[in-house]
Amino acid sequence: MTRHLASIALLLALAITTTHAQDAKPASAEDAAVRKQLVGLWKGFAVEGRGERPDRGPVKLEVTITETAIKGIELKGEGTINHGEGAHTLNLKEKPGWLDATKTNERGRKEEYLGIYSLEGDTLKWCVSRGKQRPTEFMTAKGSFLVILKRQSP
Repeated sequence: MTRHLASIALLLALAITTTHAQDAKPASAEDAAVRKQLVGLWKGFAVEGRGERPDRGPVKLEVTITETAIKGIELKGEGTINHGEGAHTLNLKEKPGWLDATKTNERGRKEEYLGIYSLEGDTLKWCVSRGKQRPTEFMTAKGSFLVILKRQSP
């Protein structure tokens, strides 16, 4: 019986190791290339309607994207409002692509931002919803907001 339990424990350990190895597999070449294109400092606005211009809108933003994290700052007059930093994920299989962000708020609760994005040259459009419904088109609507950002030179 002890030998049988030891065999089962060994099989479970191998299964867990194999599962983690599969989960840790590197991103596809396309995913890695898109992540590199998104990395940088972006400035622009949360806009109303379909808003096609990154140089106007009711809320001025500065967004920093790394390969794994995203950080947002709202620029207000002489000051700033830090909207926090969190992880982001990409799904390139969907059209338009998905760019989701997750952060932990000051109360320790997880906040999810579900979004779609479009990257054309140095302009990033990101339509985001806080909650359960992912936007389906690039426009501001109840429960979602559209951000249009322009890449900044390093």
